[in-house]
Amino acid sequence: MMKRDLILQKLRKLLPEGAVSEDEGYESGVAFSARVPVARIVEIASACDHAGAYLESMTGLDFEDTAEIVYHFHTYEPKSRFSLRVLFPHEEKIPTLSGIFSSAVWLEREVREFFGYVFADHPDPRNLLLPEDADFHPLRKTFGKIAAYRKREEIYA
Repeated sequence: MMKRDLILQKLRKLLPEGAVSEDEGYESGVAFSARVPVARIVEIASACDHAGAYLESMTGLDFEDTAEIVYHFHTYEPKSRFSLRVLFPHEEKIPTLSGIFSSAVWLEREVREFFGYVFADHPDPRNLLLPEDADFHPLRKTFGKIAAYRKREEIYA
């Protein structure tokens, strides 16, 4: 059995019904995606790590009413990329994954810098590219005038 399938089974056991959606054709670029509550992201990411997945990338999404972080994982097997998606209020701090994945240190710094999402207990929250005294987050929809700033439900029905 592939690691991807083991992780999929594990996530289905750990998360509520309907939280995991599979893409059998791999058309979205991931084998499956799971919606994870903020309070459980460390637990779920740790389970993925123990099953042999590594943190490949992460990004933020900014909506009018909420924020989202998408974590992409992979397992070195064909078509084994999957994502964990975490919705949270803009002001909420997100637990850091840097204690599980060393790559999270840089990835979280980038998301914090460009989206303004704060990771609790992050070991090095300095900016990577913007000046140290930058008080703006260029990928937030509130940075400049954006006509497409909408609620998440309007985009992902």
